[in-house]
Amino acid sequence: MGLLVSNKRFRLFWVGSLFDDMSLPISIMAIAWLLLSLTDSALWVGIGAAMHGVGMTAFSLLAGALIDRHNRLRILLLAQCIQMMVTLIVGTMVLMENEYLPVILFLALMNGLVHAVKISGKMALTLDIVGQGSLLKGIAANFFSMTTMSVVGPLLAGWIIEPYGIGYSFFLASLAVLLAILLLINLRGIETPKPTVSSHREDIVEGAKYVLRTPLIRLVIVTIMVSELFGWAVESMLPVIARDELGLGATGLGYLIAGGAGGAALSSVIISLAPEVKRKYLMVVLGLVSFGVGLIAFALSNNFYVSLAIIALAYGGATMYESALATILQSSVPDGIRGRVLSFQSFSWGLSGIAGIHSGAIATVLGAPIAVGFGGFIIITHAVRITRKLRMLLAVSESNN
Repeated sequence: MGLLVSNKRFRLFWVGSLFDDMSLPISIMAIAWLLLSLTDSALWVGIGAAMHGVGMTAFSLLAGALIDRHNRLRILLLAQCIQMMVTLIVGTMVLMENEYLPVILFLALMNGLVHAVKISGKMALTLDIVGQGSLLKGIAANFFSMTTMSVVGPLLAGWIIEPYGIGYSFFLASLAVLLAILLLINLRGIETPKPTVSSHREDIVEGAKYVLRTPLIRLVIVTIMVSELFGWAVESMLPVIARDELGLGATGLGYLIAGGAGGAALSSVIISLAPEVKRKYLMVVLGLVSFGVGLIAFALSNNFYVSLAIIALAYGGATMYESALATILQSSVPDGIRGRVLSFQSFSWGLSGIAGIHSGAIATVLGAPIAVGFGGFIIITHAVRITRKLRMLLAVSESNN
């Protein structure tokens, strides 16, 4: 965490991101628990997660084009304002007992939309602030922010939901976004990109062509897509596993989510403090295998404390491969197209929500543990398949640089 001491601008950016990163897990958990309470259906919980994923995937590519053309900080602040207002409205409706399913699904959709903007914006701003030499540490610090708040957020939500009701958890999410806005408006020195004569559509097409024609970037994006579509389907099934397999309430679900995030946070701290890793393909492969094995073990467990330990280890492995992939992505892409390429990363992250559809359907027929274990098997298979190719492509990229 040396960057937080030595770089004042990154420190301000990071602290603002802490509050912003707190809002999302609170909102996601509140939506999932509300849907489960209203419908008593794993499928509807999965559909709620899918709406978040649809928002991310539908808007990610345009978000990347916007970030390459306009001031990244202003775009980020606008997205946060929209998220705060929508979340506040839904929280008020829940407190008034107007819990309409379409409105809840709309909030999930809007959360995904603004998340697409925030992911690409914050990732691009990180390189702007810290530079190439400290990029891996900056990314690891960002992952630490996300994972730490994924511990704190669900715990706070669980403690609020059971005694006071779900509506107040939405207010907490809105307050967290407001604090982020108040901090980030003080960030200085973020320049607006030079004007371009191309249209947004042309920008998106150019980004897509770059991804498809660059073997290393294409492999990185495919790997992210596979991990999100199959491995991270576990997130949409956690409320179902918590209640139906482990006998937990909202507080217990909060502990389960926090346990996974805690493992990810510890992993991000280790990465940020460790010397620069040269063989990043090893980080990717070992992280993927650890994540996949952890998901299978988690699916087989019926004990809360064992499940808590396993999911912490699994998410720790996930942080390892995600940090490596994000570093490969940013360090291999020209500055002028960076936002658009990063938008494919957020597009891929949206697939974890869309995975709620197939995981919810599998869980309805075969049970939530089967849905989670299946995803773990796919992740391990993919890791084995890409090992040699990823190593070769990284060697070529490093020799060219």
